[in-house]
Amino acid sequence: MSANASSRRSRSSARTEQPRGAASRACYARRGPLTRADRGAASLAGRRARGRGGFLSEERAAGAREAQDADALRSRERPGTWDSLRIRNFRYLWLGQAGHAAGIWMEQIARPFLVLDLTDGSATHVGGVLAVRTVPQFILGMWAGVIADSFDRRSVLLVVKTGTLLLNIAFVAILVLGLLELWHMYAYAIVRGTMMAFDQPARMGLVPSVVPETHVTNAVALMSATQNTMRIFGAASGGVLYGVFGATGAFALITLVYAVPVFSTYMLRVAPVLSGVRRSASGLTGGLLEGVRFTFSHPAIRGVLLLSMIYFMFGMSFLQVFAPLFAEKVFDIGSTGFGGMTALMGVAALLASLLIATQQPTRLGVILPLMATVFGAALVLLSLTSYIPGPAGLVIPFAMLTVLGGLQSAYMALTRSALLLTAPPRMHGRVFGVLTLDRAFMTAGGAAAGFLSDGIGVQPAQIAFGLILIVGGLAIYALAGEFRRSRAGARYEVPEEDEDATPQASRADAAGVAADR
Repeated sequence: MSANASSRRSRSSARTEQPRGAASRACYARRGPLTRADRGAASLAGRRARGRGGFLSEERAAGAREAQDADALRSRERPGTWDSLRIRNFRYLWLGQAGHAAGIWMEQIARPFLVLDLTDGSATHVGGVLAVRTVPQFILGMWAGVIADSFDRRSVLLVVKTGTLLLNIAFVAILVLGLLELWHMYAYAIVRGTMMAFDQPARMGLVPSVVPETHVTNAVALMSATQNTMRIFGAASGGVLYGVFGATGAFALITLVYAVPVFSTYMLRVAPVLSGVRRSASGLTGGLLEGVRFTFSHPAIRGVLLLSMIYFMFGMSFLQVFAPLFAEKVFDIGSTGFGGMTALMGVAALLASLLIATQQPTRLGVILPLMATVFGAALVLLSLTSYIPGPAGLVIPFAMLTVLGGLQSAYMALTRSALLLTAPPRMHGRVFGVLTLDRAFMTAGGAAAGFLSDGIGVQPAQIAFGLILIVGGLAIYALAGEFRRSRAGARYEVPEEDEDATPQASRADAAGVAADR
């Protein structure tokens, strides 16, 4: 090799290129020019995406671009607020979350008022419908996690989204025909709860497969921000639609919105994560037991789940049961006012989500218990100040709604990202399946909230729930020492003998997403 050739190659390696395309220009603006090493990484991703005959299909080209964007994002020390949306697959996952959240929040407004109309204002039935909706999550939640780890998560999610759309079409038909009875509400809640049990493990398990590990918290926070944006518009429109067009108009629009996640999930192209769980009765049972052992042997995951159990039971019951009762019986502002309450919480939640999207907090064993404690204090203060006569009795409680909205969003985003960053990818479905058990504690919390509100009044019942949440948050902080000292991102792997039997797809291949699909 001549010295001149070596010199030319050295100068060529040091030379930089101007970026091509929107994604590369954005990267150039933040990090400076792209080097030949960057181009080489993109070329390697492109070669991996080519078929045997050298034909580069549109999907495989998208996979190569996906890998290039993921590499560019991974090199960033701190994510920008919207970074994850540069990746195609995450955009479709995000769009599905937007449709899912819009439908959920519109339903959150319409459902309790429809029950109140059917039962002449029974708070017990409002809590009862919520309770039966979460029963399937309690029974099927862990099995749903095993299914998400045993099958292609995209396919599982597509079946769930399609089933949800068909369920709502049937429910609207009952409303149009004028056949609705109270038992229909309970039946609808049970089937909808079944769909939700299988939704979260598959949906959240897809997040690390479409973004690099450094952007998991950013991606989860953006999905949370989308949910909170839909809380603003979905809740407000749900209240207005129910007030103007009644239940039929509200649920008809909800049905149209649920078509969006079906489309976006179909458009996903994600390489499956191999878990090694056999697709048989014995294999699925073994996978479930392995997931339970792993979840409760890890101090950080165990602490998150125990705290979430208390939070969902005594904190989440506010939005599910207490908030509509406050709107109807305390503030006397009806369904439209309840939509406004929910939208106000959504604005605060959206701002909190965008803040979390740019952060990488690690001391979650300290942050999460303190968040739960402050949330309980805000519930108590909201209830106490609602006794104040005049405008102050409305202004101060509404100010507390902004605190509750921000804390709820931040808590949920940090909890989910902590689980995704701590558990290995092949266990994500089962970890989130166990988390659905915490959500199922809303069953007991919602039923108790409705029963207690009918017995002693809305405000005293909410004060009691807030005080229990305060005590629970402080107790977890004081007693769970290992959880308090844990840090997010300290991955806990399954013992070696289990890893040998259960191969795991590499995170780099998962981030490349569509290259081999």
